[in-house]
Amino acid sequence: MFNLKEMSNAELKQYLATHRNDDDAFSEALQELMSRSRDRVRYPANLPLEEMEKLIAEKLNQSK
Repeated sequence: MFNLKEMSNAELKQYLATHRNDDDAFSEALQELMSRSRDRVRYPANLPLEEMEKLIAEKLNQSK
């Protein structure tokens, strides 16, 4: 068994790629990786399409 908490982000991403067909392993690794992002913004799942498009456009403009 791998200790996901001791893996670097790069190692976790490789683990995810390797275990993409193992639902339990993938889910556990993804949860660990996502828990490390303290500055993430969460959006509601039922966000209207127009609002979602606006947010995506803003993020794309920020990355330029």
